[in-house]
Amino acid sequence: MVIDLIEDDPFMGEALTERLHLEGMHCRWWRSARDVTEAAQRDPAPDVVISDVRLGDGDGTQLPQTLPASWRSVPWIFITGYGSHALRETLLARGALDFLTKPLDMDRLLRHLRHLAQPGRTPSGLGGTCSCPLGVSGEMRRLYTLVQRLGPHWQTVLITGESGAGKEELARCLHRDTLGPQRPFIAVNTASLPESLIEAELFGYERGAFTGAARAHRGLFEQASGGTLFLDEIGDMPLTLQARLLRVLQDRQVTRLGGEKPQQLDVRLIFATHRPLHEAVRAGQFREDLYYRINVVHLHVPPLRERPEDIVWLAQRFVAQWNEAHPGRARRLGAAAEAWLGAQRWPGNVRQLRNAIERACLLAVDEELDPLLLSESVPESVAPPPAASDQGSDGWCPAGHGDGMVRLEDYLRQQERAYIERALAHHGWQIGVTAEALGISRKNLWERMKRLGIQ
Repeated sequence: MVIDLIEDDPFMGEALTERLHLEGMHCRWWRSARDVTEAAQRDPAPDVVISDVRLGDGDGTQLPQTLPASWRSVPWIFITGYGSHALRETLLARGALDFLTKPLDMDRLLRHLRHLAQPGRTPSGLGGTCSCPLGVSGEMRRLYTLVQRLGPHWQTVLITGESGAGKEELARCLHRDTLGPQRPFIAVNTASLPESLIEAELFGYERGAFTGAARAHRGLFEQASGGTLFLDEIGDMPLTLQARLLRVLQDRQVTRLGGEKPQQLDVRLIFATHRPLHEAVRAGQFREDLYYRINVVHLHVPPLRERPEDIVWLAQRFVAQWNEAHPGRARRLGAAAEAWLGAQRWPGNVRQLRNAIERACLLAVDEELDPLLLSESVPESVAPPPAASDQGSDGWCPAGHGDGMVRLEDYLRQQERAYIERALAHHGWQIGVTAEALGISRKNLWERMKRLGIQ
């Protein structure tokens, strides 16, 4: 495997090159953006690129755009001595494999390189998407690891999570990665079907099975044969139908309404619900035996507020989808819009974020989506706070606390944290530069950040 290292620091470059050589890896070291740009015109693309973010003659994050497509299509790992959460999210959203801060976690870097060296692996680069199609957060990466372990088997899977969290997307990902996109994937929301029609839709029926059955109908179990049947909101299924579903799971056979001949079931079943089924079992609203049958493999999708790293990544993905569908009306997210998106709670989860992005793209006049337009595209519950002064109605009580008062200590702590965070963001989260601008020592700034909980 050929590794290209782009690093202008002679000590870091030499040390990292020597370490990779000791690990049995072939590393080419480029000391500037100009060197690698010239090399890309004559040399084939490497298997992976490790690039410093700040180079003496250029911006390492923009370097891939100046190189041939073959270089952009390989995995990129960015390293920096000036860590920024926002920059990390942006690079991972573009498809970077990882973003490491100095001093480097060599174990983590070597794990990436050894994984890439495995035969048969087809990694994606900056021209594609993140290696995990579900998100960039640790939670979603771990979830995707579980998906990959399942393989093309017929285990019954139960996916839980809040409404809009992405349960169907996870089900589709599981289907694509284990059975393949060429096989059928059929999704049905059992809560949206009238109780009188659920049985006929799921199991199908023979001609004359009931009034109006003028011809035979293949049910969803049959239509999904060889693929996946995704039954959403299984917790709302009527008890009478739960009994028949249990029989299907036990016998792996399905019989049409009005029919006599059972048909062998050749389908993976994925169930999903936003309800805690164990509580429904205790309340007598869900069969306990069915619960154990469907809960063979349990995957939980955390709400978006618990994985904020995914917010900007998802937003970038939705904007890219809009641009692909509307080539003449391209949109993009600016830094201010990304910061605003990341600060929201998103109670409606991924579905709400998608709707906000699509509406903003539709209504935008300019190419760049700004926070004001996005705030008009979401409910008040996640809208940005008004730009009010720090004085209340009586002239001194901090705004946002109604008619009550806050302790002076708490108020000063809030103001200090907000001020230091703005200073850090303004100086690219460089501790030394920020400390100098604030007129305090680096040690003092670190201590204040630790006390105020600034990461």
